[in-house]
Amino acid sequence: MKKIIILKILLILIINGFAQEEGVYNRFRHSREEYIEIGRELAKSYIRDIDCNDKEIRTDISDYKSIFYSDTSSVESKREALHGLVYTNCQEVIDFYVDITKNDLNQEIRKDALLYLGWLRAKSSIPFLLEIAKKENNLAFIVEIATTLCVMEEFELASFILDKVCFKEDGSVKKECIGTYAFVGKDELVKNFYLSEWEKDNNEEQKFEIALRLTEYGVYDITFSVIKEALFSTHTYKRHSAISGLAAIASEEALELIQSCINDNDIVVANYAKFVILCLKEGRRYK
Repeated sequence: MKKIIILKILLILIINGFAQEEGVYNRFRHSREEYIEIGRELAKSYIRDIDCNDKEIRTDISDYKSIFYSDTSSVESKREALHGLVYTNCQEVIDFYVDITKNDLNQEIRKDALLYLGWLRAKSSIPFLLEIAKKENNLAFIVEIATTLCVMEEFELASFILDKVCFKEDGSVKKECIGTYAFVGKDELVKNFYLSEWEKDNNEEQKFEIALRLTEYGVYDITFSVIKEALFSTHTYKRHSAISGLAAIASEEALELIQSCINDNDIVVANYAKFVILCLKEGRRYK
């Protein structure tokens, strides 16, 4: 009972705060900024100050490379070897990932190598990435290259790559590119894409997913009813996502709907509603 009273007080404070302060930080409206910050925190666990000439480190690199190049190793073991190396941020490892990205015949393994170049913030690989993007014919892989550059926070370079391959003849953006454009920070382009998608004859699930994306770009009037309806779904994941959407909207009615979920019979939904209320309060205090 005491926790419920505290949450209700927090909700009142949040509602008053959003009513009075135009520029209040709301993490649910800023998924890109949150994602970038999470990436920076994760990078700290991969980019460590190590001695690449240390005998144990050299043995680890050699062992993982041997596993990868073994004729009898499975694709899964190769992928595990690539992942094992990401904790050894030496130039030899970066060069190894570059070689795999350039020459391996398995697309999933190439994507893994690209991913880890991003995780390591391997900026020495940028000239290679720009060059391979010119030669690559596979749109999905070019988008992966741009995403890797975004992970390195090289957003202008990522946009440069995307702009060359992501527009149709009528000037509209290819759907495959929109997620990475969102990562780049092309807010107007992404918002207009989803507004265009909103006008199409979408099914209920598609409409809901588009509504969630639009809330991240300040579109609340047309999306609220769709997200509100999803809150009363029988599917936990959908209700969970609806709470995030309502948190992004953060109107008085939206916040009251979140509040109504804290005693929900679905424990996942109830706990997430409590978490969201506390996050909104913490966002007001610290951002």
